[in-house]
Amino acid sequence: MIMQGGSLEPDWDRRYREQPSEGLKEAHDLVRTYAPLMDRHKPVIDVAAGRGRDLLFLAREGLRAVGLEKSREAIGLAREAAARQGLDLWLVRGDALFLPFRDGKAGAVLVFYFLERTIMDRLVNLLAPGGLMLYETFLKKQNELDRKRDPAYLLEDGELPEYFRDFETLNHEEGVFDIAGRLRAIARYAGRKK
Repeated sequence: MIMQGGSLEPDWDRRYREQPSEGLKEAHDLVRTYAPLMDRHKPVIDVAAGRGRDLLFLAREGLRAVGLEKSREAIGLAREAAARQGLDLWLVRGDALFLPFRDGKAGAVLVFYFLERTIMDRLVNLLAPGGLMLYETFLKKQNELDRKRDPAYLLEDGELPEYFRDFETLNHEEGVFDIAGRLRAIARYAGRKK
């Protein structure tokens, strides 16, 4: 942990350096399921993109994939993977609290295992009409299943769809799921901006 702005924050570069290959797997289920519905003429923005697993998948599918990531290490790993596969990715190093994208231009916004409630309206505003929001992250129940996480970054049951009330909901589910052999208490949401 390192001090940033007076609070403790994970050292993401160290985490990616110590586990460089973890996470280089298939795209998330929501991304694989809803990629065919994404507008091929608009960028897909992946917030907290990590090692780029979803970006790589989307680039292979012919979509313009743009990733925002705070960690230099993660960006390096995503770039290496893209180069090995001959793919074109746009990767932006930055903090999700200060989203550097223009409103109303994205064909889709992806957020996986990241929660910052203060930017939820901004995420919605990034989308063009008809754009897709794909969101998946931990519920507070996750703390009963494994290591303790800061509850400020965990969802209450039923909270996630409340941020997208004006959307056409395509999928919403919550519960405990076996993901790659590990129990995960998560909320998943897919919706289309009206």
